[in-house]
Amino acid sequence: MSKVKEPKPMSAAVYYRRTRPEMLRFIPTTTQRVLDLGCGEGHFGAIVKETRGAEVWGIEFDEQAARDASTVLDRVLVGDASTRIAELPDNYFDAVVCNDVLEHLVDPFTTLKQLRSKLKPEGVVVASIPNVRNLPALGKVLFRRDFPQEDYGIFDRTHLRFFTRRSIIRMFKNAGFNMQRIKGINPVFGPFGALAIILSLGYFADGVWLQYACVASPAR
Repeated sequence: MSKVKEPKPMSAAVYYRRTRPEMLRFIPTTTQRVLDLGCGEGHFGAIVKETRGAEVWGIEFDEQAARDASTVLDRVLVGDASTRIAELPDNYFDAVVCNDVLEHLVDPFTTLKQLRSKLKPEGVVVASIPNVRNLPALGKVLFRRDFPQEDYGIFDRTHLRFFTRRSIIRMFKNAGFNMQRIKGINPVFGPFGALAIILSLGYFADGVWLQYACVASPAR
């Protein structure tokens, strides 16, 4: 039986240089001020600046990546997100971007609560979050009876949290946000995946998505 294709590993350098063009469509077209949390070398933020004409700030823990980002973004803060967010102006940003960031945080719930005050009243958090229920991951846990520690991907050893679609929605709700949109992205296809969906009567339909993209706004 054919196996579901798994994402190829990437080097640390490539990790910080990812452009994530598939996330651009989730940024509101009227956005003028953006915070890119975990901005890496600033490549996604640079695309937002080019396509939206927006002012883009970044927060990045890695010092070298932050230095590179500072050459293309308007302002970059270096260090731990929970500390640096407190230094940001209140009611300033139209959008806060969290591309593959929240799963790396010790307490993403508190971080999201901190971000609420930094958003304008109509602002949004745009996030990309890995889906632990994707079929390759389930295959490793259920059939290989393993929970590996890897350099990248869903089993990234630096991941501190693991999410499904339901738990993503719950996290944002508990942090005081309303989920406006959540959509599976970066699908994984294969004969085994299609068969699993059919035999489960759709129960594993969410297993074809490596990640979820979501847009959430502060609850009134």
